[in-house]
Amino acid sequence: MTRHHRRIRRAKLRARSELDIFQWDKHQFAKQDFTIPDSYDTLERIDYDKVSREEFIERFEEKNLPVVIRGVMDGWGACKNWNSETFLKKYYSQPFKVGEDDDGNNVYVKMKHFIKYAEADGLKDDSPLYIFDSGFVKRKLTPIQKRRISGSSSSSSSSSSSSEKKGKKTLALKEHPSSSGGEGGVVGSKRARSRSNSPGTSSKKIIRIFGKRDSSNARGSRDVSQNGESTREKPARHVEEHASTLLSDYTVPKYFKDDLFQLAGDRRRPPYRWFVVGGARSGTGIHIDPLGTSAWNTLTTGHKRWCLFPPGIPKNLYDPSMRPFDREAVSWFHHVYPRFAANDFELGKKYGMIQVIQGPGETMFVPGGWPHIVMNLDFTIAITQNFCSPTNFEAVWLSTRHARPKLAKKFRNEIGRLYSKTGRCFFKDLLDKCRSLDFVPMLPMSTDDSSSSSSSSSSDSDDVSSTESESDIGEICMCHKCKKKRRKEARRALKGKKSDKSRD
Repeated sequence: MTRHHRRIRRAKLRARSELDIFQWDKHQFAKQDFTIPDSYDTLERIDYDKVSREEFIERFEEKNLPVVIRGVMDGWGACKNWNSETFLKKYYSQPFKVGEDDDGNNVYVKMKHFIKYAEADGLKDDSPLYIFDSGFVKRKLTPIQKRRISGSSSSSSSSSSSSEKKGKKTLALKEHPSSSGGEGGVVGSKRARSRSNSPGTSSKKIIRIFGKRDSSNARGSRDVSQNGESTREKPARHVEEHASTLLSDYTVPKYFKDDLFQLAGDRRRPPYRWFVVGGARSGTGIHIDPLGTSAWNTLTTGHKRWCLFPPGIPKNLYDPSMRPFDREAVSWFHHVYPRFAANDFELGKKYGMIQVIQGPGETMFVPGGWPHIVMNLDFTIAITQNFCSPTNFEAVWLSTRHARPKLAKKFRNEIGRLYSKTGRCFFKDLLDKCRSLDFVPMLPMSTDDSSSSSSSSSSDSDDVSSTESESDIGEICMCHKCKKKRRKEARRALKGKKSDKSRD
């Protein structure tokens, strides 16, 4: 087994511990065709240059409607820099996140291993590994990478200066042979050592090169041309760049410039931007973006398939139990989507399901509160960000106040500080909104870790039958989500027992 296969095997076992290493293709989803006709995609598309920021807010963001935007990528460096060849050249050994283990620790794979996996073994996996990295900006360069980058930037000057130093050193050795141990000096060693040629010793000189001994001639066994340059081919060196240079390859679209969460500071604010790379059938399961935020997703390469549902749809309809399948995007499209597509999309039309095929250069806007799922149809590269704007501030504030009270307090205090410092009406309006919502209750939003936010009626339960088979009743689900939920419950129970003992 090669190093590449060992790294991928280790990442698979950590990211999906519920799966055996030989079960990643057990459903044979790679043999199925998940593409849909273009006629299914009915979502409106607008041109970035023709629609102003004010018009976009009025038509889509205030009305909480999704839309596809064309032309956002014009002028981006990502147009030419974001591809497999450039990634291997720039980020060859940079690690990127591909998942989490059972303890919540991040699982990383180097770019060189991921690209090789996506082009080979990932083509047959049911749901391949998927780069979904929010920490690429904060990752630091290793000392070796810093030396490589600094060395490549000044390669011409360093080569000339090194040749001058070598010439001066050789000249000094000729003029002062005693300084290098006389005639028996060791050439190429880190420290000159005096050796006398006694009659009984061998005429060969010992040469130390990078700590290894070579008993060949004084010049060593390396092939050297007349010009003093080595004739042996050197392996190609990958001069890497820091992963944060990805930031310089794109700019936030004008519609989403107002990101109010930055007022809370980078230390407290939740992850909000992700670098996304993955092959066919990889993707994100059905979910609602956290804390009521909206999101935009720009695709540079490949095609993505989306399904979106309006807010308020019962969770047991769009996110039912899928045992024995897992909660991956491809499992949803295989197991749940056919129910919405049956009878000429009778159920899909009833609940307002929207389908989208996102192509290269298109940007998807997903309003807050919309359940959605996305799956890659081929090898894709994208950038996505969540944001809080003045338009969706009330929903985000209510959700944050309930789910992240410390973040909400920091958020509000910073708004008040900026208002007292600048006196701008913008911050005053935000502060007034916070005060007006002080006594408004906020129920937890429907997320993957919580129960359904709304109960279905009898008519709803007739639309979609239970996805649990008879063999699943009474069994313990071993998917990553359920295992994580059971660990949380066990920790709470253990904490409760400890507190009861301390009281006794």
